[in-house]
Amino acid sequence: MLLQLAAQNGDVATVKKLLKAGAKVDGGAFFNDYETSTVTTPLFTAAEAGHAAVIAVLLKAGAKINRTIAGGFTPLFAAAHEGHRAAVSMLIEAGAEIDSLSDDQCTPLLIAAEYGHEGVLAVLIKAGGDVNHTSDYECSPVFIAVQNDHRAVLAMLINAGADINSRMDKGRTPLIIAAERGHEGVLVALLEAGAQMTAMDDGCTPLMAATIGRHTSVVAVLRRWTAGIRN
Repeated sequence: MLLQLAAQNGDVATVKKLLKAGAKVDGGAFFNDYETSTVTTPLFTAAEAGHAAVIAVLLKAGAKINRTIAGGFTPLFAAAHEGHRAAVSMLIEAGAEIDSLSDDQCTPLLIAAEYGHEGVLAVLIKAGGDVNHTSDYECSPVFIAVQNDHRAVLAMLINAGADINSRMDKGRTPLIIAAERGHEGVLVALLEAGAQMTAMDDGCTPLMAATIGRHTSVVAVLRRWTAGIRN
């Protein structure tokens, strides 16, 4: 319990003192609010709080870097979820599994894309994170970026070679999602990257989706592109 609190507070001196006194480096006893209340480890707690110095101490003391808590989340998930770039880099360099899977088949990269953490995403991509992995909800990082209107994240994924024409179960594509939600910026980025305008989701094209949603500016963009006008 004391080691958890020290890790959460970024108290390096106390962490070292407690470890020297025999505290279990992977002892789990502190409840927090990550996804659902659950027991975590000191390393997970430090990663979630972004305390790189504490992470270094715990790893040197033998903390299990890929140990999971309820839900299948590792310390790397925690750092990625909170946008702690330095912590993510440290964990990866120390051997964290980049594409570790949670119980619902999410990866740290998917989480970073969902929350728009560009710095973390850059680190994960550089380290070889899978930009096309899909979760149990059929969502790839591109789908997540489009749904949340994260333009910079989408650009990074496209530059990393992500599939912009991937399909969900009924045929839904990232372009259709952008159209139905009225996300003009990401829609244009997808079109410029070669997204298929004729893709259909259960009979519905991107233009139909935008029309149904009354997203007039998106409808105008799609009509211009259909006519071959790119500006």
